[in-house]
Amino acid sequence: MSKNEQAQVEIRQADIVIVGCGAGGMAAAIEAKDNGAERIIVLEKLHAPGGNCIFPPLPLANEDGVLKMACMDDNTLLDDDLRLNPDITVRTDANFKSAMEWNHWRGDARLIRTLINKFEGVSDWLKSNMEPADFLPDPEVNRGKLAKLLIRFCKARGIEVLCDTPVKNLLKDKNGRVNGVLAETKDGNKIQVNAKSVIISTGGFIGSKELMAKYFHSYTESVFDDLCIMGLRHTGDGIKMALDAGAASDGTVAFEWELNRVPWLNNPVSPLTNLLNNDIHPDLIWVNKNGERFADESKLNATNSWYRLPHKTCYILLDEAMKNRIIKNGPVKMPDFMIGLDLFAGLDDELKDQEAKGRVKISDSWDELAEFIGADPEVLKATVDEYNSFCDKKHDDMFVKNPEYLTPLRTGPFYVAKSTLAMLVTRGPLKVNTKMELLDTNDDPIPGLYAAGVDIGGTDSDTYASGVACHSIGWSLSSGRIAGENAAKAAK
Repeated sequence: MSKNEQAQVEIRQADIVIVGCGAGGMAAAIEAKDNGAERIIVLEKLHAPGGNCIFPPLPLANEDGVLKMACMDDNTLLDDDLRLNPDITVRTDANFKSAMEWNHWRGDARLIRTLINKFEGVSDWLKSNMEPADFLPDPEVNRGKLAKLLIRFCKARGIEVLCDTPVKNLLKDKNGRVNGVLAETKDGNKIQVNAKSVIISTGGFIGSKELMAKYFHSYTESVFDDLCIMGLRHTGDGIKMALDAGAASDGTVAFEWELNRVPWLNNPVSPLTNLLNNDIHPDLIWVNKNGERFADESKLNATNSWYRLPHKTCYILLDEAMKNRIIKNGPVKMPDFMIGLDLFAGLDDELKDQEAKGRVKISDSWDELAEFIGADPEVLKATVDEYNSFCDKKHDDMFVKNPEYLTPLRTGPFYVAKSTLAMLVTRGPLKVNTKMELLDTNDDPIPGLYAAGVDIGGTDSDTYASGVACHSIGWSLSSGRIAGENAAKAAK
């Protein structure tokens, strides 16, 4: 940087500067402040704070200290599941074992155990900062509630948050310690924040063509046309800066998918989306473009099988009887964030609207439905006949679907909806230790540099472990708190 350029840069001082104002970044800021850091500045690229935590429900445990959000491998969670045990040792052990089995021990076991243990205190930590009105249930208020609370907690502590201020570079001193960042406002003004520690928490790289091509195992040039990107399209800025600064890649990158959703609808309040969600309606039927089943539709992680499909596109089948039963009886499992919502209001109107747009087909003729899919009518009819025979004898000879969810398709009209794989966020690949210090290629900490949230690797294999209690948002909060605490200690 020339002397003239330096003269035009606004210089600011901080104990800690945080790159990214999502769950990990805000948790880090709050924890750092509570551990004695005086001056904290959070820089956010987007126009408003919140990041990925504008989506998940508030992760609060019940009176026994148990949180049920996620923590399931299939569509139902049994009361005797050890991950729900009131004994903290029993449930943390069960969550750890579930996480490691999910990633086939490719993950960093010490890191995962640290995050699981820290997560046990997240609910109490949130509750200790909440006001009585925050505990009142309200479906409208609950959407984005976590982000709103964290923003409020930051303001109450005098933590400075600058939005529309993307960080461009990490700064190092002559000894190689990261000691600040160079950022730029939307007006083009440059800001240099000198700090004792820097924490990166920029929300992943789901919007980066460069990083998706490098890390997404099913990448194609048409990936952004094929996938429904339901999360914020973060471009991995923090990841790129960390790698440029000498940080190592952990070698594990996972992709967090949304359960079967229709990409063109407004989630989660669309009645058609709620009808077609296999998480809450596991008796739906999936076929590929050839009209053939390809997975056990009742399995939570069977969505991974969509990666194999051309353009990640699936066709979802149901009949009139199934539709009416779902509307009458409600979901097999009701997620917390759907409680209190009228899930199916206006469903018939939406079905007709989507049929007019070529995304749904309603007919009594399987020939017409096959034409909509582009499949051979005889193949589709054979698929349905075979499936109905499995339902009659209560055994799926092909994919061993739970007999409880085997429901035949015999009552017209029949429905087919086109859907694609929905992606929320990436996880990884930055390599950290249990203090959330970023490591170099020799596994040595990079002085002054930490990471939190979904930018850190080592937590998953190729798919995030949804069978672990509150994995995604819970571990972002946990890693943020750990990073903030250790950065504050280092700043002293």
